[in-house]
Amino acid sequence: MVVSHIVTHAIMFALVANGLLFLMMVGTSPRVWAYNDYPKELKRQVPPQTKAERRLAVLLGVPWLILTLLWPVLSTWSLKAKLGGEISVGLAFTNAAALIVLATLVDMVILDWGIVCKLTPSYVVLPGTDPEEYKDFTHHWHAHLKSLPALLALAAVIGVGVRFVRL
Repeated sequence: MVVSHIVTHAIMFALVANGLLFLMMVGTSPRVWAYNDYPKELKRQVPPQTKAERRLAVLLGVPWLILTLLWPVLSTWSLKAKLGGEISVGLAFTNAAALIVLATLVDMVILDWGIVCKLTPSYVVLPGTDPEEYKDFTHHWHAHLKSLPALLALAAVIGVGVRFVRL
């Protein structure tokens, strides 16, 4: 039951979180959804984000961020409930970490590598830049590696919180 819970919730979370990111990719300009994520070399070639672009990025990003923070918490609390209201910190951490790491891997492999670097459709290219400048995967790889300690720390906080907080 524990493994099926973790696997099922991790897959659902990765699909929903990255599906929403994909919809943002297709439905808005890369100046909205990705401007701050692109390498400095690309951003130097285009004007800074406008106030309207920043406002739309916040309007879309905040609900997505809330979802991606709450889902691992709710999944871990759900697992705790399935286990009769008790869960170890290790198991709570494992559940949260599995969700977060799988979602990050899907983002890196499918969205960053597959779509941005390999396919490079027009909806990922900042206007005024060359699509060939998006083929280097190392920027994405380094960004994901750099974020991993913070993501695992977040999973640890979730694990400790769910273990010790009583609702």
